Amino acid sequence: MKYLLLFLLLAVHGVNYAQEVAIRGKIFDNQLQPLEMVLVKTRTEENQVLDYTYSDQNGNYQLQFITSSDSINVEVSSLGFSTVRRALIIADRRLFDSLDFEMEEKAESLKEVVVEGHQKIRISSDTTFIRVSQYATDTEQTVEDLLKRLPGIEVLPDGSIKAHGKPIETLLVEGENILDKNYKILSKNLDAKTLEEVQILENYEENPIFKQLSSSEKVALNLKLKDEFKYVLFGNISGGYGLENRYESALTLGLLRKEIKVLEFSNLNNTGYKAANLLQNENIIIDLSQMFQKIEKQPFTIFSIDEQEENIFNTRSIFNTSMLHSIGLSTRINDEFSLRGDVSVISDVTRQFYEAQTEYLTGTNSTIFSETSNYKNSNLIGDTELEFKFVPNSSNYFTNTIRYNLNPHDAMNNIILGDQGIMQENDIASETFYNHLEHTLLLNNKNALNNYLYFGYGDSKENAQIIHPGLSNLLDRNIDETFYQNVRNKFKYYGIQSSLLSKSSKWENQLQLHIHKEGEIAKSQLFTATEMNYDEYTNNLDIDKFSVALSNSLKFKFNQDNYFRAGVSMKQSWFNDSEYLLKNANVTFRQKLRNKGVVRLGYSYKEELPGLQFLLSNYALNSYQDFFSGSDDVIKLGNSVFSLNYSLYNDIKGFSINASAIHTETHSGYAPEAYTTENFIFHSSVPTSSGQSTLANVIFTNYFSKLKMASKIESNQNFIQSPFSIDQTSEYKLQNYSGDYSLSLSSYYDKWFNFSSGFTYTYARSELGGDTNSFETSKAFVNFDLNILESIKVKVSNELYILNKENYNFVNANIVYEPQQSRWSGTLQLNNLLNEREYLYQNINSFKLYQKRIGLVPAYALLSIRYRF
Repeated sequence: MKYLLLFLLLAVHGVNYAQEVAIRGKIFDNQLQPLEMVLVKTRTEENQVLDYTYSDQNGNYQLQFITSSDSINVEVSSLGFSTVRRALIIADRRLFDSLDFEMEEKAESLKEVVVEGHQKIRISSDTTFIRVSQYATDTEQTVEDLLKRLPGIEVLPDGSIKAHGKPIETLLVEGENILDKNYKILSKNLDAKTLEEVQILENYEENPIFKQLSSSEKVALNLKLKDEFKYVLFGNISGGYGLENRYESALTLGLLRKEIKVLEFSNLNNTGYKAANLLQNENIIIDLSQMFQKIEKQPFTIFSIDEQEENIFNTRSIFNTSMLHSIGLSTRINDEFSLRGDVSVISDVTRQFYEAQTEYLTGTNSTIFSETSNYKNSNLIGDTELEFKFVPNSSNYFTNTIRYNLNPHDAMNNIILGDQGIMQENDIASETFYNHLEHTLLLNNKNALNNYLYFGYGDSKENAQIIHPGLSNLLDRNIDETFYQNVRNKFKYYGIQSSLLSKSSKWENQLQLHIHKEGEIAKSQLFTATEMNYDEYTNNLDIDKFSVALSNSLKFKFNQDNYFRAGVSMKQSWFNDSEYLLKNANVTFRQKLRNKGVVRLGYSYKEELPGLQFLLSNYALNSYQDFFSGSDDVIKLGNSVFSLNYSLYNDIKGFSINASAIHTETHSGYAPEAYTTENFIFHSSVPTSSGQSTLANVIFTNYFSKLKMASKIESNQNFIQSPFSIDQTSEYKLQNYSGDYSLSLSSYYDKWFNFSSGFTYTYARSELGGDTNSFETSKAFVNFDLNILESIKVKVSNELYILNKENYNFVNANIVYEPQQSRWSGTLQLNNLLNEREYLYQNINSFKLYQKRIGLVPAYALLSIRYRF
């Protein structure tokens, strides 16, 4: 507690011996034309960076910082121009107005810049500028379609984005963060026609004080729009209808002014595009060993029976009615105060039809369930976030973020299991609220204090109804009696995190004190109208947590690119009536090889307390055929993680390689245990001290400039080994392996024809007690982009899947008619032209082999009209 008091006193009574300096001016070329995106840096005589910025489209720049130095150096640089440096004597002068620079073109750099950099890609300091027109085929409909074709950027199957191998922090539009973590709404809906340039921002940091005192490793993307879409209201509206009663409509509105930026997206469709997939939905674990994270805990749906929907094909396998309405706003009220907010309302009604077989690999007592199912899920989501930012001067940075989410949904499943008819329905309602208040105070040019206060609340209710003859037989009830299961998970937490940041020429240090208080309940009850309680199927868990953690992270920089970092955290945790000391440590070494990439080596040791799923003492219904329980023993979860990463990105030449391996050793935790009956399988958790997993990944891309083609080779390998107990008597080693290999080739021709093609092979295997199950899948695809008469654009997609000697072939086509100099366009979508009616989906998960034949949306055609304004 004395550390907390010390930090708070520093925050209130900190004395600043430095002085505030402001520099403004304009940057020209030798023809007196303003230069945009010129890097402007200020440094001390000891070469320490004080602040930096980029010139705007009119060549203007502005810097404001704190320094105790009597003299500083100002440096301006840009690719293709000679760097200009100027020394300034501060003395009593703290405002340098109209400090202009004239830059000379650097002749020896022009050849490379003109051929590669100016036309396609240029790199300036930590920013990579990519002109999207050089990679587009004019058949792209959304920003996401364009991002998939750009070097250094990867769009994952779920729509999340990586840049230079790292998940992006945010997707900016004209430098503004509008939709924050829900950026998939933007990337999947913003018209590709609006985009001029994509910027990859390395070492991204929104907090300007953090930017001065620490070296961020975050990455963000900034979208630069064409001039015609700036300062005016722009957007498009579209609507379409087709065979099989398919329809879709969409509205996009944008207003990007200097003082306010607004984006609005609306969509209504029944073509399989689920709106809920656009929201960020990660379950963030409260990890006190991590620095500067927003702490948002999600409600834990303890025993849900609605996890029946497979999204492997999304638009092909889901019969849906979907609605999205989202609006995001960013505005600067004055020089000190800015506001950002977004509101999203989503409604998804989805249906899926399938025949499934589940085999539990439990040795001699292996159990197989075969079922036919008709599934429906109604999902409503309201999500809103509001962020206030107050920057009164260069020494203070305040933010307050409020987020609220409401999510009621109802799942229903009618099942035929052998000769038994089964019905299950689950109504779930959950809500969360979070508030994050953060203040960063620059004490002097080497130290800053960050205080973070937070509060979180979550509540989830489940009300399930099950009619199952097997369950009636198990619990000795009438065969048609309805069973009910009510589940409640509720939590509330709050805390304070105080961090002292220090920096010298070689060292960066972060000392942090974190105090956290949390209360949580988890209840479940199985009953009927005539039997109100089954003690062995009732849980009533009440958790009270309080913890105090002290962490320190030290970073030593050998030079600008290479460093060694080590951190340690000690957390004293009071968990109900018990006391635990949790230890965490991590080490990272980064070495940049001269023109040969970057190598990172890492090790971490982590201890944490188990979550609810391991602590429920009695069984509860997880689905109509599964019961699950936890353990009476509360043990620490401990593991060691070893990591290796090598990356090389040369965007100008279109070459990159990213290879990584992560090995995890489990020192203490829980292992699954199972036993089976005729109709059910009972899962539980038992303490264990062994287990390991290894994940390996390599991605290699290369752009052949003379051929105007790019290739990509990728492989993922996953090995898991863990103990597993059967029928409370036998213990085995459960071994799971999965691996995939893929190769693709894409063209970037300037003319009327482009293509992309590739092949993927996947193999998965599970072994338990001498029993082995495996499956393999192959996929080949060929896509064509055709531009006909400059007004007609055709995109044809062909995919072939081979599973267990079964072939599935899918052909889709989009034909776009877009007359020149017209705001109107039309699109004809042709879906599943070969009219495949089902698909075999396979999955090996832990000790379970799952196969499902999914009914597919039949062939249809849809004609839509779009108007751009």
